[in-house]
Amino acid sequence: MLPIIVYEVPNFSCDIAPVEQVLSTRIMAQSSFKLENGMTLVRCLSKPEAFVVSKPANMQGKACVFDEVSLKWEDRAWHFQESKSRKYAARINSKGQCPSLDYREQFYPGQQWTEIYPDITLEASMEIKNLAELSGIALLRKAGLPPERYSRNSEDQSKLHIEAVHAVAAEKCLDDWDRIWPFNKPVQCYHAVLIRDFSYVKWMAFARYQDGTIRFKGTSYIIA
Repeated sequence: MLPIIVYEVPNFSCDIAPVEQVLSTRIMAQSSFKLENGMTLVRCLSKPEAFVVSKPANMQGKACVFDEVSLKWEDRAWHFQESKSRKYAARINSKGQCPSLDYREQFYPGQQWTEIYPDITLEASMEIKNLAELSGIALLRKAGLPPERYSRNSEDQSKLHIEAVHAVAAEKCLDDWDRIWPFNKPVQCYHAVLIRDFSYVKWMAFARYQDGTIRFKGTSYIIA
């Protein structure tokens, strides 16, 4: 087995290497997640697990998507049975390229990326992400924060981004909505996790109505 290549990053030390340099073909075949050559393995020293990342894929010009699988790392032994798969998506930039991944522990996978749960489509998640950012910016502006603090420039960790988007079972959320219009009721609910500067974390709720529109559920948030 070849040694893991070590890269020093600010404040953290992570091992980063092509997966084929770290895991044998036999071990890769035993994984519950399909590990392939070209994937990247990352382990930060302060965490008891590692993760394997696929290269971001351009999904028909709509968004970029990549898969990640978390792997238990205990005494240099792999326990694939306890692995957990995640999917992330991001907008394609103005040059038609996928955003880069940031392997620093406090930023991974980078604020341009949003975790997409398996119970929501890519199209719906990108739509909710956009609505959550716009609504979040409106809330921050209303709270009196200067414009540069709620910009959609996700390169700065102090600014706004959407960490995760997921759907909520209809029977668990529809009763919480005001059903003002009897012929246009909500049929599906969504949540987005809004993050800013690691001190502001809020859930934002949305609903898709019978006419296909998605509307933000207005609530009074306290802005940190």
